[in-house]
Amino acid sequence: MGLGQAVIVAGIGCRRGTSAEAIIAALNEASRVYGAKVDFIVTAPIKGDEPGLMEAATRLGMALVVVARADFEQAGHRTITESATSLKHAGSPSLSEAAALAALGPHSRLIAARMVIGDITVAFATSGDEQ
Repeated sequence: MGLGQAVIVAGIGCRRGTSAEAIIAALNEASRVYGAKVDFIVTAPIKGDEPGLMEAATRLGMALVVVARADFEQAGHRTITESATSLKHAGSPSLSEAAALAALGPHSRLIAARMVIGDITVAFATSGDEQ
């Protein structure tokens, strides 16, 4: 990633106990559909200790960033989709979308609405810094 290039992150949410294999498969599918290469994986504080996410990031050689609660909450109003389950458990209309947006700051934007792949949600956001 050079100066002036956009950063792309994958916000990921999943059910407790989701395997690294399933997370990697979902991330690969989302990358294929969106036609984008991810720089790192992000998630919400509620999922920060999820073993499958940590293992998936390790296997892919990527960082797993757990966004700060305040940033996550602030990004919630910029999500595209709304999930009653996400709102109930994570306090955001879309865990994956809010995490992706929070990781890249207030000028970030979603590439598309989240994808639901089995028990996993994946949302890609970009910093929009491409020149």
